[in-house]
Amino acid sequence: MFEAVKQIVRQNKSIPSRSTIPQPPQATSHRRRRDRSTVPIQTEVDATIDHQTSVKPLRQGKKAFEDPIVNTDVDVSEEYDKSSSPLVNSSTPKMKQKSSSQQPLSTNLEQLQNTLITTAEHDVRQSLFNNIGTLGSTTLNFDTIDRLQDTLVQTIEKRANPTKENSNELNNLFDDLKRTLVNAIIEQQPMLLQDLIKQSVADALKNQHKSMLNVTTTTNGQANRQKAITLANSREIKISADTKKTCIDTNFRQQRDAVVANKRFRDLVQQWSAISSMKDLTDTIKRHGTNKLEYAWLLFCWIGHYIKYALNCNINAAESVFRTRQGVCRGFASLYHECCSLLGVDCYEISGYAKNNLVKTNEELNKSPHAWNSIVLDNYTYLVDPTWGAGGRDNENKLEDFYFLTSPEEFIYTHYCSGYQLLAPEISRAEFLSLPIMRSIYYQLGLNLLSPKQGFNEISENLFKISIRTPKHVNMFATLNVGKDEYPRNLHTFCQRDETNRDIFNCYIAPPVDGLYNIDIFANTNNEQTYQGAINMRLRVSNITNAFTFPMTYLTFKEHNCILIEPLQGVVHKNEEILIHMIIPNANVIEIQNGHDHIVPTKDEYKKGLLKKKIRVQDDIKVCGRWDDNADTISTICIFYMI
Repeated sequence: MFEAVKQIVRQNKSIPSRSTIPQPPQATSHRRRRDRSTVPIQTEVDATIDHQTSVKPLRQGKKAFEDPIVNTDVDVSEEYDKSSSPLVNSSTPKMKQKSSSQQPLSTNLEQLQNTLITTAEHDVRQSLFNNIGTLGSTTLNFDTIDRLQDTLVQTIEKRANPTKENSNELNNLFDDLKRTLVNAIIEQQPMLLQDLIKQSVADALKNQHKSMLNVTTTTNGQANRQKAITLANSREIKISADTKKTCIDTNFRQQRDAVVANKRFRDLVQQWSAISSMKDLTDTIKRHGTNKLEYAWLLFCWIGHYIKYALNCNINAAESVFRTRQGVCRGFASLYHECCSLLGVDCYEISGYAKNNLVKTNEELNKSPHAWNSIVLDNYTYLVDPTWGAGGRDNENKLEDFYFLTSPEEFIYTHYCSGYQLLAPEISRAEFLSLPIMRSIYYQLGLNLLSPKQGFNEISENLFKISIRTPKHVNMFATLNVGKDEYPRNLHTFCQRDETNRDIFNCYIAPPVDGLYNIDIFANTNNEQTYQGAINMRLRVSNITNAFTFPMTYLTFKEHNCILIEPLQGVVHKNEEILIHMIIPNANVIEIQNGHDHIVPTKDEYKKGLLKKKIRVQDDIKVCGRWDDNADTISTICIFYMI
């Protein structure tokens, strides 16, 4: 069952350090702290394998994220002991475990559950690791891996007194979680590990005390492992610009875009660092600009280059912000307003609220006050945010021209002020709170969120789908987070083109347990090395059953625009019959490795790029392909792991 981990250990004798483990594509590691806005493209390896060998890929996380500092959320009544070895290297408190004979069976099932969680974690720790040092020197004894299921089952049996007829059920209970649990340990995922142990114990207690304990999460079994995909309520809020107040026609947008793209203006601003007063600045702008649109842009550009956001700055007067070259949003808006007055451009300061990360209540929104501007050009009003145009709190002074004369239909997804939305009709606070966050890259790449339309969604199913209309040159991935900690991306999110409409990207989410999650969707283009945050929404999951994880995909999957139709589950069962249904364009050879069997589909089973092949599972299932007739190797596309 654990041949993949065993083979790793046999070959390496120890788990390599994080910097030396090769990483399959889309194989993000543990729930990590990360920057929500920009993520470097992950390191990917082309999993090219020899035709005669079958080596399980090492699994390792994406290096772009920092390692988490995570506290356990397990309810622990035992004393902490500094000599106890942690299950993974983290800041999780270390526990001194009392012997099982000292732990009485409680009549309170909730207390029993907490006791079992603590005991199971300790027993798994003692079973799996025989030497704990730094990550680079941690060794894993493969002979003890198979004891994992026995440890968990025995823990339940000792404390829940199951009947003999339930023994087989207990022995099968943890099958679907074992591989993920071992991955969590190897990949240093402390918070995921806690969740898996807690879920396993809860499931065991549910089976042993169905009439006494109401636990709703279960592991996935061979039957009904995947429910129907949940499409959340897609009620769309009407958002339309008030064309009596603002101009959004094509001619004006072209004028605006031409001014913003003018390289001469940007080069000029780069030379204005020594300007010593607001009057000198506005006089210089007047000498080089020819109309109020150009004046407004040159001022926006100068502030974006030379004024930094200073979180603790309490002085917001325009003169002070100019002199110190720093301020908060109120100071940015004040400086833009005063300089516009000197330039003869009608300008106003607007006080409202902004959401850079999703909020769900008025109380949360009240903690996010913000200030920006509106200006009047040719009797039409337009929106400007010089703070976000200068990079906002990121302090990078990276000019973000999206926030210069932003369309009110786009501005409303992040900025709210009643009476100054330039929409007809205006939207309410509640409607604003329900919208997902669309960041600037969303509009710059021409994305269109099709479903769901809401920023906060609730489900009780095990699979959630987000659909986005996307240009063909754009790539995407999604992350699933609790707070700032990310679940393993390769296990719980899966993004690919739609099987029937290639203009649509579908992002599938498989939440592991009940809870409130943040979903971030990142995007880039084919010629970029960095992904940027495009969409942010929340997902509340309750009463989930049959949780599962996705298959492991490799760089080849992305490079050749492959699409997985079924199965979406990454774990398969021995002797189970599955249909492998995929789109694999233009391959010269397709091979399915099923243990020692190397199966080449017939012409009817693989034709015109469509693979449909039934397989009786005997081992891990590898779908492989070759596109070069001269190559003597074949590349792994994806893997389904057998238990």
